[in-house]
Amino acid sequence: MERKITLLILGLLLSFRLLQAQPKPVLPYWNCPEEKSKKAQKMDAVMNKAIEKGPFKPSWESLKNYQVPDWYRDAKFGIFMHWGPETLNFGGKADGSDGGRTDYKSRANAFKGEKFDAANWSKLLHNAGTKYILQVIDHHDAYALYNSSFTPWSSVRMAPKRDFAKEMSEAARREGLIYGVSSHTEEHWWFYANPPQKTPPAPQPGRPAPPQPDKEFLETWQRRITEMVEKYKPQLFYFDWCIEQPAYEPYMQRFASYYYNRSAEWKQEVVLNYKYNALPAGTAVKAISVYSGQRAAWETPGASPLPWQFDGMTSNAWFWKPNIRLYPTANIICDMVDVVSKNGNYVMNITPDVDGLPGPEQEKLLHEIGQWMSVNGEAIYGTRPWTVFGEGPNHGVNPTFNGVAAQNPLSPNNPNYSGQNIYTAQDIRFVKKGEVLYSLVMAIPTTDIRINSLGKASTVSGKTIAKVSLLGSDEQLKWEQEHEALVIEKPSRMPCEYVLAFKIEFAK
Repeated sequence: MERKITLLILGLLLSFRLLQAQPKPVLPYWNCPEEKSKKAQKMDAVMNKAIEKGPFKPSWESLKNYQVPDWYRDAKFGIFMHWGPETLNFGGKADGSDGGRTDYKSRANAFKGEKFDAANWSKLLHNAGTKYILQVIDHHDAYALYNSSFTPWSSVRMAPKRDFAKEMSEAARREGLIYGVSSHTEEHWWFYANPPQKTPPAPQPGRPAPPQPDKEFLETWQRRITEMVEKYKPQLFYFDWCIEQPAYEPYMQRFASYYYNRSAEWKQEVVLNYKYNALPAGTAVKAISVYSGQRAAWETPGASPLPWQFDGMTSNAWFWKPNIRLYPTANIICDMVDVVSKNGNYVMNITPDVDGLPGPEQEKLLHEIGQWMSVNGEAIYGTRPWTVFGEGPNHGVNPTFNGVAAQNPLSPNNPNYSGQNIYTAQDIRFVKKGEVLYSLVMAIPTTDIRINSLGKASTVSGKTIAKVSLLGSDEQLKWEQEHEALVIEKPSRMPCEYVLAFKIEFAK
């Protein structure tokens, strides 16, 4: 009997220690049991009703009936906006990935963002030629930049006393921009855990899963993201990579079916972004971020058969930091053109400062991109990939989609970037719109331009060219379709400072 009691006590102690070792979020939720709250019940009812009524069911088989909307495929250029308490200098990493070792409460209380002007931001983005915005309204720290019913740690209840998501969604739509949101709170379980947890590795057969979020965390998380949809009706919803963990799979199936069904009720077509292998191909739109290409599971050479998204950075930081150094405009435009040629959308990250302002350098960058788009937007918006994505010595974003952002060490997405553009005038990217082909020359040429894919003997095209013109210029170009290449005499005047877009029309 004594032996049984001793074993029982030892078992209880071991269970207690294992329970203690499980990560717990720092401070994201109310003290009251959420499952008993009226708002939790309301969110559950809304989700259940949408799933029950709509055509999409919470299974991958059903979700593979999803079709990427044309508005998204036509838009090509969007903006990511990372902003929140992470901009404050509290000695931790700017992305909050060491959250378990930062002063969570002090940083959240200190954030005010008093000069954030959604109308001004929307105007800047519209003038830059962007078509949609992804506002990160919930990052790893679980601080809500919106009016959340499920956490007291929000911009509405704390120092700012403002609903930044409401302000941004309304201002963006007034400017004709599509509004979307990004939630990263799924990572709070690890990044803001107590005890601190390592970043969870990718799921693999035979590899034990790291500690997974518990039922309470997962249900709260699902209610939070459901509330975002209900309050702001975003046409894009972006998730970071931790939804790839096994515990999230049934919740993601339910959320995706709810989101697609609910949006159909509202008669708006939507896009759901995911990373890596979190969702099966064809159920949503895959996003590949700078520094995260190593695990991207693309194997198709050249342009992807499915629309995808590349998350680019304007600097080496996702959040603003003092003395931030922006990449040259030419490099960002080249990255955009390269991504678009491969059937992708380019999303450029913007980083408001502590007060919520863009700062002169980011304003200048947006203005310069806008100038280029005003000349060359015809070769970006509404285009589709051609037979080949391009030619030339530099592949840009790895065409097998299984490497880092660019193969060349001089890429702006490389941490050791030196400021030099990797592309040359021999690097050409192709897109089409109907029967018209656009050939984009990735650097201002100093000699005549040769496009090998458009020679008479080319196995890529084989069509006879009837007309060649340069967007933004009324100059009558001299050109000849030779056996080996289309040769265009260098224009006497350049309509822009960066990539040139030649419009190619074929004989009928």
